[in-house]
Amino acid sequence: MRMGADVALSLHSPAPLLSLKRNVIAEPAVAGWYAWSYLLPPFTLAKYLKGHYRNIVESYLEKPDAHRTALKQARFQGGPFVHECAGSYDRIRSWYETVREQYAPLMELADAIEELEQKILPTLDGATMEPVYRQLPEPLAGRVELFYNRDNRTPDYRFIEPLLYASPYFDPGLQQVRFSTIERDAREFALTTPVLEYTPEQVLVTVPLDSPLLDRVFAGGLDPRELDQFAADLGIEGERATTFKGFFEETPEPAAPSQDDTIEYVGHACVFVRHRGTTFLVDPVISYSGYSHESDGRFTFDDLPERIDNVLITHNHQDHMLLETLLRIRHRVGRVVIAKSAGSSLVDPDLKRILRALGFDDVVELDDLDTLRTPGGTITALPFLGEHGDIRIRTKCGWLLDLDGTRVLFAADSTNISPQLYAQVTAAVGQVDTVFIGMESVGAPVSWLYGPLFPERLERRIDAGRRLKGSNFEQASAIVDTLRASSVYVYAMGQEPWLGAVMCVEYDDKHPAMIDSNKLVAYVRERGGTSKRLFLHESMAVRG
Repeated sequence: MRMGADVALSLHSPAPLLSLKRNVIAEPAVAGWYAWSYLLPPFTLAKYLKGHYRNIVESYLEKPDAHRTALKQARFQGGPFVHECAGSYDRIRSWYETVREQYAPLMELADAIEELEQKILPTLDGATMEPVYRQLPEPLAGRVELFYNRDNRTPDYRFIEPLLYASPYFDPGLQQVRFSTIERDAREFALTTPVLEYTPEQVLVTVPLDSPLLDRVFAGGLDPRELDQFAADLGIEGERATTFKGFFEETPEPAAPSQDDTIEYVGHACVFVRHRGTTFLVDPVISYSGYSHESDGRFTFDDLPERIDNVLITHNHQDHMLLETLLRIRHRVGRVVIAKSAGSSLVDPDLKRILRALGFDDVVELDDLDTLRTPGGTITALPFLGEHGDIRIRTKCGWLLDLDGTRVLFAADSTNISPQLYAQVTAAVGQVDTVFIGMESVGAPVSWLYGPLFPERLERRIDAGRRLKGSNFEQASAIVDTLRASSVYVYAMGQEPWLGAVMCVEYDDKHPAMIDSNKLVAYVRERGGTSKRLFLHESMAVRG
């Protein structure tokens, strides 16, 4: 009888639960392009589609050889060129013929913005704007506020963002996720190539990026029948459903979570902190696992705890607010802490609203020197100057964590362009023990990122002088001296091999960023401090 009972038990034991394989990537897309934060607000999406993405795809379809030739040269990596794979030309041509109809409303919105900026506002001379509202093109009517700047002559405007998100111009049907596997780090730059199904090993699904279905699949622990239903809910059928289900494997046993206080450099500007059981994750950009890098000791999604109490975003650039990572961890996140936005302009859309459109419900904005209490300490927002090409962008800050008296500053790409700033900060908040600072001291011209949002093209001379860069040696050393920091870590250098999808940075020993950061490390060490340029992964005690 005992043997028979065992046999019956084994016949009725539940099937193992399933989770995504560790090397499955899920790339978000909006309107067919790799998703980053400026593609969520309909007004910035409209401008990028008309002034950037449309130009890229039409240039490629007209002269594919020019794109192929350009991408053979390192200096053109990250430029407006399509990365090809076998059969991609025909696939992109077919897709673009179909998608033009979907783009039409957004093109109308982009045209309306251009009419406002180039035809209506330039005619205003300080007189009342009341009759101007009746001249607004239909896509903007009732959705913008007009005003003069303080000189009473220069007209400007802001979007009433909730009304644009509630309009037909915000279409979750344009949002998608592409699942595939990764076998190596060398991903091509993703921001200039349409996100399509180029091979049978890729599965592209149309799904709103705030969908709870995505949380369920990323959380794992799916019953096989639930996985079948999930595929059906996403409209995945036939061979594509078989491919999709092949992205899953039996859920591994979770590792025993550490509860030790720690600071873990994760890569680029991403740092994980645990203190008194409370967890913080700064600028999440995280490596996948389960492929050939296993021996280099990097921190991956596998190393994250089940709960991330606080995600801190220093600024709204794709290498600091990476949607691919944020969506992957959304089910673990408590709250997201961001800098207060200036409000509803083309160059500085409301980041809180963007995060809510991505499914993050608990988003807290802090203004300069605002403080949020946590168990055993505080989070304080510090002023962040530079790195944004002298554009009026308010949504940026450095984060000061006080961990029972140990004070750690994440300054990211902040530059000391105002030599008095950090003296004022130190007078207000006191000495800082540890500083993480970005020293990509050359950077791209401002138009590389923001050009499609400008009403007219910048002169080359001006564009070259206004750059998206971090501190050089003189600026960084002055920050360190003013804050009296004893530990200084250079980060946010774009060197990790898994960053290729969003960055195209390659340094040799003669590059100014390497020279500047080497000088800073030596400078701090000569004065008895601890300093290092970080790479891959580094663990530090909360109290050094």
